[in-house]
Amino acid sequence: MKNIIFKKLGTIMLALLIGASIFSLFPTVTKAETTNVTWTNGSLATSLGNVGQSDKATVGKTKGKWYWEVKVNYSISLVGITGESGPKYQAYYGYSGQIINNITSDVRTAYGPTFAKDDVIGVALDLDNDKIFWYKNGVSLGANTVKPSELEGSQIFPMVMNGTSGIMTYEANFGASDFKYPVPEGFLPYQESGTSTTPDPSTKPDPSTNPDSSTTPGSSTTPDPSDTDGSSPTGDRAILTVTMDNGFDKEFDLSKKELNAFIAWYDAKDAGRGASFFAIDKHNNNKGPFSNRKDYVIFNKILTFEVSEYSTK
Repeated sequence: MKNIIFKKLGTIMLALLIGASIFSLFPTVTKAETTNVTWTNGSLATSLGNVGQSDKATVGKTKGKWYWEVKVNYSISLVGITGESGPKYQAYYGYSGQIINNITSDVRTAYGPTFAKDDVIGVALDLDNDKIFWYKNGVSLGANTVKPSELEGSQIFPMVMNGTSGIMTYEANFGASDFKYPVPEGFLPYQESGTSTTPDPSTKPDPSTNPDSSTTPGSSTTPDPSDTDGSSPTGDRAILTVTMDNGFDKEFDLSKKELNAFIAWYDAKDAGRGASFFAIDKHNNNKGPFSNRKDYVIFNKILTFEVSEYSTK
């Protein structure tokens, strides 16, 4: 058995020298390793009491494809995004089924069904392609005319707003726990949770949320033909063990083709090129009634990875 260990020394030294306190110095970051995203009150639940009162998340994004969910406890609610300046520039999906876009003016457009108490509104923010998609209880509401780039400032924030007077509570999940509904294909949790977010194949994402070809792992993650029939592998393989920055290990049994694709992606990203994440097929570890499952490994979350090669011949 051949064993090789790769270490991302820069990340390790940075963690040792600076420590976790760095996040208190930079409350707004744009990387997938964002942690502890909340509303401005420091909680995942915010209560608003006045008509037009709004709240936004503590972390903004400038690029990437991100997903989060908001559970509402009242029918007159608004869920969407805002820029750095706050209420003046916002776009949201309203309780009446309209998109309310006051980025440049108060424009209301028919969009989807109304929603009410205990509905879960999902938001898929695609900053790479300047789009946003809303979901009601896991069902995509499709494309719309909102362009996040028109919001004021360089960062986009999740936000909620009251549509009338009265105490209304908005409970967000930015990815710190399992989402109620599948993450749309090509998107990542607004707060990376360190677990697989592969969508359930039974819930088909809207075609408009398919990942851009420039950021999709694509053919590099296609299963090796020797793995497709569920029989014992017939070629040389390797155990890839990826150690994340939270101390957890992710282990994958890969063909040489898949291993080489992972290393090529890692080297490219280390040089500043390519997607920020890599999808690894789970193959025989695909538990449950799913036709396929992938685990998305985030580059900026990797401390080390180890390759243990073996032969089945």
